[in-house]
Amino acid sequence: MAKSRDKIRMSAAEIAALFAECKSLQVATLGPAGEPHLTTLWYTVHDGKVMFETYGKSQKVVNLRRDPRIAVLCEAGKEYTELRGVSIQGRAELVEQGERLHELMRALAAQHNPTL
Repeated sequence: MAKSRDKIRMSAAEIAALFAECKSLQVATLGPAGEPHLTTLWYTVHDGKVMFETYGKSQKVVNLRRDPRIAVLCEAGKEYTELRGVSIQGRAELVEQGERLHELMRALAAQHNPTL
């Protein structure tokens, strides 16, 4: 007997389409006492990885320097029957300088400002 969760599980193509449709991402990091710190950011998917940019002194970066564990949520839908989302848990990588930073920033800018 199939589990009800299996009936609504999104395919890889549906997940990719959702990430292409959404503009913002909910990002959760862990504060100093282990409490969740939740923010919403613009993002892009680059080489199969979710990427966003923020200020180096932001609370989320301070949290990630201490503990790189992160969870993100991409969601869409206005009516209950339309709701769908993908949650990913993992470890963040901070990229703060060099050519790789420039490459990633170009990818992010192209996603949100295609005329650039």
